Amino acid sequence: MKTWICDGCGLEHPESPAPPEACVLNRGEVGIEERGDLGPHGTGWTTHEELAARPHEVLHRDHGRDVHSLRREPRFAIGHWSFLARTPHGNLLWDPPAYLDDEILGKVRELGGVAVVATSHPHMFAAQVSWSHAFGGVPVLVNANDEEWVPRPDPVIRYWRDQVEPLPGIQLVEVGGHMRGSSVARTSDGTLLVGDTVTGVPAHPAWVSFTRNFPKFVPLSPSVVRRIVDRLDAFEYDRLYTLGGDTINENAKQVVRRAAERHIRWASGEFDHLT
Repeated sequence: MKTWICDGCGLEHPESPAPPEACVLNRGEVGIEERGDLGPHGTGWTTHEELAARPHEVLHRDHGRDVHSLRREPRFAIGHWSFLARTPHGNLLWDPPAYLDDEILGKVRELGGVAVVATSHPHMFAAQVSWSHAFGGVPVLVNANDEEWVPRPDPVIRYWRDQVEPLPGIQLVEVGGHMRGSSVARTSDGTLLVGDTVTGVPAHPAWVSFTRNFPKFVPLSPSVVRRIVDRLDAFEYDRLYTLGGDTINENAKQVVRRAAERHIRWASGEFDHLT
């Protein structure tokens, strides 16, 4: 029996003698609502053992204030950055890697291990269950709005809604938008880990954007962007990190507000006369 990993998105699926017929995130054309759509993304499968055998290294960034990020190089599947937020009460593994091997497990253990696993949205479920099992079956927190996308059910998964504090000083906040349960994690000192609930703009490091479907460049509506920003306004934060590696190291709350206002004004037609 093998744990199968989709080589298109990196989500692990249940143990079985043969690979699944399709990835849980590969449902073909999903309709105008773009629910969870990554589009057709391959029918290949791999395993943790095969990934460990391929030449690679672990990139590690220390962001200060007990926040670290890790990524496999060369990239696999979505190729996101995973974050470890360290606290005196244990560490949060946010948007976990899509693989495990001795090198990355050793690095995470050096940083204090994992007490809780959580994700920004289903595209980042990755190897969440295997990571939990590697650290003694720690809880894996999944927003209840996204239960349908869980590829590998397991007793370690705990469902939550609205807001939860999985460790003292760590808050998970549901804001929706990109997917129904899209969420952010906030540390006690004001670091916001957003996945791509809010996404960075590589060409403009002091800017963010708000997108429903990234492969198809479908933006969120003005009303949803307003809802997201109003929700985040209830919390103090000054730094923001995305799964793509974009970093805003100061004045992040002001950056989010400014970008949201511009998005809302353009998308609502205020500047149509300029087009």
